[in-house]
Amino acid sequence: MRLSEAVAARLDHLEWVEYPPDDDDSEHVEGWLLNVVGKGGRLRQVPVPTDVVREMSRYLESRGLAPDPASAENVGAHLLGKASDIGQAAPALQPAGGVDPRAGIAANTLYDQVKRFFEACARVLSAQGEGRSAERLARASTHWLRHTHASHSIARGTPVEIEQQILGHASLATTTVYVTTEGKRRMKAIASFWQR
Repeated sequence: MRLSEAVAARLDHLEWVEYPPDDDDSEHVEGWLLNVVGKGGRLRQVPVPTDVVREMSRYLESRGLAPDPASAENVGAHLLGKASDIGQAAPALQPAGGVDPRAGIAANTLYDQVKRFFEACARVLSAQGEGRSAERLARASTHWLRHTHASHSIARGTPVEIEQQILGHASLATTTVYVTTEGKRRMKAIASFWQR
């Protein structure tokens, strides 16, 4: 998702779906979808792995919410909430009435947290002598995560048109920018040849 979409997402945007076997596929498929309103007000559905929803359940409990994302108690609550331990971590920032466990975070808060995480990882890489990787990671952003997901997904065989729908791109040409598979394969093949 885009940064603005991630911070706008609410628990009631999650939907459990089941697809029965059909003529094309004899497999029963079920799972979670997140309904996202993206650029241009276009609605799309983003599949959410069950492992992620399991982790989210623990996160919801830590915020004082019901662990079941589909619980009626969670309607209106943001997926990404404010720190519930703000009173201990930063007492001066504690709101007068306490933290509303349903409240979301601001886009700049998520951006700053992700940037700090990448910078910390870059320092570790740098200390391990991985300077080039450290420099690249230090420049990473929330949009870099979106790009990385799309590149890896396509490289692992997700059809480009499916990734286009997940990313919410109006044009397939925009999504094909993420197709780095062939160039990477060529680079690896030649590197392997020269190593031999």
